[in-house]
Amino acid sequence: MFRPLARLAIAKGLRFADVAERLRRAYVEVAVELAGANVTVSRLSVMTGLQRRDVARLLESQDSLETKRPDQLSRLVAVWLANYDGTPLPQHGSSASSDALAKSIRKDVHPKSMLDALIEVGTVAIDGPKVRLLRNAHVPLEGSDAQIRYLGQNVGDHLATAVGNVLGDPPAYDLAVHYDGLSIEAARALEELWRARMGPVLQEVNAKALEYQVRENGPARFRGGGYFHVETDE
Repeated sequence: MFRPLARLAIAKGLRFADVAERLRRAYVEVAVELAGANVTVSRLSVMTGLQRRDVARLLESQDSLETKRPDQLSRLVAVWLANYDGTPLPQHGSSASSDALAKSIRKDVHPKSMLDALIEVGTVAIDGPKVRLLRNAHVPLEGSDAQIRYLGQNVGDHLATAVGNVLGDPPAYDLAVHYDGLSIEAARALEELWRARMGPVLQEVNAKALEYQVRENGPARFRGGGYFHVETDE
């Protein structure tokens, strides 16, 4: 678990002390949740193994972990896929246009600004009077803060699922297929198969989730996805 995190931290210029401080804060936040009504500095110190002065400092400056707010550009693409099946849309118009779609997502942001952001990362392209969807998901610019934020939310939810299964929470779906001793060509062929099968499933779930959200909005959230990791000795 820690090796990929170390790789990311080093690549982004985070020193060990920076990561350690974030881990201390996470320890205190989780301990506060587990302690319930019996929250004291001494109890939190015992639970976390941190010194009392560190616990007190973190409580005084507690800046809770970032709220998992939805990415508006990702939602725009999701609605486009669900309501219009990803077909090209006129850029302008009061309905069934990229402008109208953007306004339905964010009324306080000009549609052109959202369109420019999608064009910048290659999610959409202008094709004459229409806007064409190039990808079935909005992928933030490589190395951007938005991409790092999405990584944290995505990997965080997957790890929370796996940890919950280990600690005896109600069982959650977390399955994977894994093999070694394969040729590189075979691994790539399996990856292509995985991508081909996963795409339609994610689109179907996206459309159904949007339908539920409109019909019966409530407090629950979910995240479901997939990954395919290939590694060689070369």
